[in-house]
Amino acid sequence: MTKESLDSDRINYLIWRYLLESGYEETAVRLQKEWNCQDPQTLPFAPHVTNRALVSILNRGLLYNAVERDTALVNRDVAGSQTGFFGPLTPTSPIAEDEDAEEHARKRQIDDEAPQNQNGPPVKRARLSNGYENGFDDNSMDVDGDQNGDGHAYPSPEQVPSPIVVPTSEQAIQLDKPVDLTSETTFLDLSDDASSSRNIVLMQCEWNPRDPTILAAAGTDALARMWTVSRATAGSDSGMQLDLDPTNVSPPFTDVLENSISTTTTVTGITWTSDGAALLLATEPVEDGSSKLSIWDSNGPRAVGIDGFESPIICPRWNPTNALILVLSPHNGGALISVINTVDGSVTQHSLPRHDLMEHAYDIVWTSDVDFVVGGEDTLQMLRYANGTIAPSRKFETREDHAICRVSYDFQSQLLATASETGTIDIWDQSGQCHQISAHQGLITSLAWQPVVGPVVEGGERLLASAGEDGAISIWNARSPESKPKCSMTMGQGVVGIAFTPDGTHIAGATSEYIDIWKIDNVRVQRATWTRGPELGWQTPRSSASSRDEDQHCLCWNANGEKLAYGVNSMMAVINFSR
Repeated sequence: MTKESLDSDRINYLIWRYLLESGYEETAVRLQKEWNCQDPQTLPFAPHVTNRALVSILNRGLLYNAVERDTALVNRDVAGSQTGFFGPLTPTSPIAEDEDAEEHARKRQIDDEAPQNQNGPPVKRARLSNGYENGFDDNSMDVDGDQNGDGHAYPSPEQVPSPIVVPTSEQAIQLDKPVDLTSETTFLDLSDDASSSRNIVLMQCEWNPRDPTILAAAGTDALARMWTVSRATAGSDSGMQLDLDPTNVSPPFTDVLENSISTTTTVTGITWTSDGAALLLATEPVEDGSSKLSIWDSNGPRAVGIDGFESPIICPRWNPTNALILVLSPHNGGALISVINTVDGSVTQHSLPRHDLMEHAYDIVWTSDVDFVVGGEDTLQMLRYANGTIAPSRKFETREDHAICRVSYDFQSQLLATASETGTIDIWDQSGQCHQISAHQGLITSLAWQPVVGPVVEGGERLLASAGEDGAISIWNARSPESKPKCSMTMGQGVVGIAFTPDGTHIAGATSEYIDIWKIDNVRVQRATWTRGPELGWQTPRSSASSRDEDQHCLCWNANGEKLAYGVNSMMAVINFSR
């Protein structure tokens, strides 16, 4: 039987994780500072530690101790009182008396000390010693063996010299609690009928890239709507006050689809042009059960001139100059790539046989005005649109069972990032060379490049954020040859989405229950948090036959990074964020 060893890093990590999971962020930060570990999530064993691991290990230890104790009682001729780790299992009255005396002594001590500080600054509290008044005993916790002869679970505060250089406010470890944004929320109605809105499934939401007040959303039941969200905060007197009454009026909106469209239509995707002048919609089904594309602009709906796709249309993408549209759709058991020229209305298509979009996740991205990359399963291929034709231009060398599920391209560094269902990230350069990173345990749910504002530093770092079902968010320097993240954050639940502010200074991560926001240059402590509550239908009653699984989420920032849209199935919230 192989027994796992204990060392100070493992013990500290278990305690650190327990503190974070229990809401003691300040204490976790203090431990991390004394421990002198910049990012515990990068420790080699960290990805293998499950949630509540410390409690689980302690419970197993108590069970083992109970078995030992019961065995000892069986072999003992004279029955005696049972004693566990925390004292007698049946407390006697003298213990209670001693506790009362101790409590009175503490109260007297506080009363005696209080007058000394009535007119001066706060008295510095004595450092807790956990019962070791003269420091730790070297033999009290021998878990590191020869690695750490002092036996400390983390460096004793008495042994750490006081810092000479006083850090600035940005460099210091933040001990203030993150700002709670729950009261800074506006809830949006997805339907005119409150009862029917509970059945709508929100597929996607996206802010206008230029106008920070316009938010578009798409979903089932012919949901294609744009709201004009006031710049006022939810708590102000300007008309966007948070009202826990479910009849609270939603901001003004415009329905994008024609009034005559069937309510059984599902809008499977939306995307804005880079200048925010037009919105592309992919819808299904129409009368014959197929799908089509349509464009909405300030003058109202205008026809693209194409329909008849097999359902569903996925990954609608504008090219950088907003002249071409790229989409994927099923076709005869395979996949069909379509490029639509919005200038002359022409449509060019390319078939990918034996690539089943209904069984596997595929993604497609533009890498220039005419080049794009499609990825899925063990396929990663670049194609070019020119002179009314689509032709393959490069096939990347992938691994067997690569299981690619996401593709993201960075125009600044010209690097391509792919994510797999098994937790691996690959960074591809222009020559086709690949740098593999073991990033997560299990499915990677999100990839996002940090936006760049201002001039780009030649050869400077390019940050890529990833999130997974393992509850971790990691930020990588894609140009670094190392496979170690620049920093990592843990959310405690599977992460369903991440989003950078447009200026790249902050990142938001969402689970199905809450949102955390960090500043990129100091992610040790959350800057803000938002928790989903029962108000305004966020805990919508369901029938006993309906599933409680939630697999549709969206998360995005508006153009100035002051509002965050968050959607879960049939509900959507707009959260105000002040920096």
